[in-house]
Amino acid sequence: MAKHWDCGWALDESSPSWPTVCALHRTVIRAPETTEPPGARNKQAFELNGGTGTHVDAPSHFIAGGRNIDQLHLSELVDIPLAVVDVSAACKENPDHQATRDEFIADEERHGGILPGSLVCVRTGWSARHREAEQMLRAGTPGPWTPYHGKGPEEDVHPDYKLPRMHFPGVAAAAAEWLVQSRQMVGLGVDTLSPDAGASEGFKTHHAVLGADRYIVENLNLEGLPARGARVTVAPVALRGAPEAPARVFATLA
Repeated sequence: MAKHWDCGWALDESSPSWPTVCALHRTVIRAPETTEPPGARNKQAFELNGGTGTHVDAPSHFIAGGRNIDQLHLSELVDIPLAVVDVSAACKENPDHQATRDEFIADEERHGGILPGSLVCVRTGWSARHREAEQMLRAGTPGPWTPYHGKGPEEDVHPDYKLPRMHFPGVAAAAAEWLVQSRQMVGLGVDTLSPDAGASEGFKTHHAVLGADRYIVENLNLEGLPARGARVTVAPVALRGAPEAPARVFATLA
């Protein structure tokens, strides 16, 4: 029997997201309680930022003239090899940790090589923060800050996103470049808000991946996945011309 994983998070009004984007807003248009049979039905409308929840960044998110979400090929999204690299121990010690080339090589020595055409996902252990954040938001914690974001001091304003500097782990740009050039990955996945560590500047890892015409998947749940052997399907909403889109991500181990 094959084993399956849902590698994303259900999206609702309490989902933690990047603090500068709008949260999900839902309008109930019709409900069974407010409509009469035989036309009784449930109908809702949604407004959300394309980069909300578990989502895919297409190259055009940062690269002028880059491909949009609807231009990603099925061959790079459907039933592709999955490599999961665990750096959670280092991230537990240092919330600003950026996964390095040496860590990827050490992981290959333990678990085998990263196959060409893989989606390479980095497990930092911060998916636990996502659960904490949802609980706090549902409990009515004011403001955009949650344990998942790792709030920095109020006086340390980040030059890129103009808010107090966040502290969560990511992937070093040089390591991302190595994955593109030496391992021919089709995409990079993380269980945090971004592959660029929260305290880093310039979104260099975004540029390293998207500038090589690959894609990024953010806000994944990577718990329980094997290091190698699984296959993954990434299914973003096919919004024409969109630089980002929410996605379902499924992994299977035969």
